[in-house]
Amino acid sequence: MNLLNKLKKPLKSLAIGIGLSLATIPAYTQNRSINFEKESFENIKETAKKTNKLIFVDGYAIWCSPCKEMDKNVFTNDSVADFYNQNFINLKMDMESDSGKILKKEYNIEAYPTFLYLDGEGKLLHKAVGGLKPEKFVNLGEEALNPKTQLTTFNEKYEKSNRDSEFIYEYLKKLEQAHIDYKNISKDYFKTQKEENFTSKINWNILFINERKTDIDSKTFNYLIKNKIKFDKIYTADSVDEKIFNAYFYNFINISCEKSFNDSIYNIWKDKVKQSGFSETNEILLEADLQYNEKMKNWDAYASNAVLLAGTKRYDNAKKLDNLAWTFLKNIKNKNHLEKALNWAEHSIKLSDKMYNNDTYASLLYVLGDTAKAIQIEEKAIKLAKEIGSNEKAIAWLDKKLQKMKDGEKLD
Repeated sequence: MNLLNKLKKPLKSLAIGIGLSLATIPAYTQNRSINFEKESFENIKETAKKTNKLIFVDGYAIWCSPCKEMDKNVFTNDSVADFYNQNFINLKMDMESDSGKILKKEYNIEAYPTFLYLDGEGKLLHKAVGGLKPEKFVNLGEEALNPKTQLTTFNEKYEKSNRDSEFIYEYLKKLEQAHIDYKNISKDYFKTQKEENFTSKINWNILFINERKTDIDSKTFNYLIKNKIKFDKIYTADSVDEKIFNAYFYNFINISCEKSFNDSIYNIWKDKVKQSGFSETNEILLEADLQYNEKMKNWDAYASNAVLLAGTKRYDNAKKLDNLAWTFLKNIKNKNHLEKALNWAEHSIKLSDKMYNNDTYASLLYVLGDTAKAIQIEEKAIKLAKEIGSNEKAIAWLDKKLQKMKDGEKLD
């Protein structure tokens, strides 16, 4: 678990960074920034008509970390500023304000940051969700300016019954980029495909546009499960196993976030996985049980799941081991379990020596009574944090913890 997750629990309400994570965007030399107009949306539309420019809307929320990263490191990038100021009328809108709520409803905004590209009438031409680096953000603007690459053009082509495989692949990528549900479009497309073509590269890519959203109940996914050997020969067994594992796991994560989720739904999902015959079924169920028990705060059961998972190949991973160790530290008081967590944190550092796992290791050392070594490792964590350019809040948090160790105080 990275330091950001230690400071703040993930939000169900979506704030999407690079690659759907709250990744930190590196700093860039900056002198200019995007000129966001202070006018109303109606006045912005009139200006767009008069200047024959498109409108760019940055839809943000004040609590959204990726939105703040865009403000700090992307909108203030010279190349970005020059491109957007030259080609667009720019508007920044808090989507939780009164004015923002109107746009949020009109343009179906569900996650932040959302970038809208509109014509002077307010018609949506292009859309994307999630933080981007400067170069990618300029590329997005170029897509919005080109009628051939605008989302609205792809929508129109699809409505005219274009079902060409390459087109569908590009269309689904645009829908994914815009955070628009494409499940039915994917399902309808595969109805046009013969089963012997399911193994083709383009159909493989379409099936796994985003592993977090793969439909495990689809005809295509079930064909994959039943004919895995065919796919193994083309894409390697390890690659296929990883895709299947992630599809099942993220399906569980998605259903567990629903308000209607309960033990009955969970048991139905587990039966479905068991019946698949997938070779890594036990590992999937262990991983799901781990997440379920954390959600339900069943810490004894969580600890049992964690001990089993920590010894698997999939968990020979710095971040995964650190996540287990940190969760033990915050929620489990049994000394034997904490000593296991200490070993995981130490191995995590051996795999990848980072600020986040040194902080976890130091905290566990301190809780287990080795204050001198804990202080030494926490100082190292702070040094690593400064080397990677962590923000002042993160470093202050580490400094405060170090001082508590030196003063013999209880950690938060």
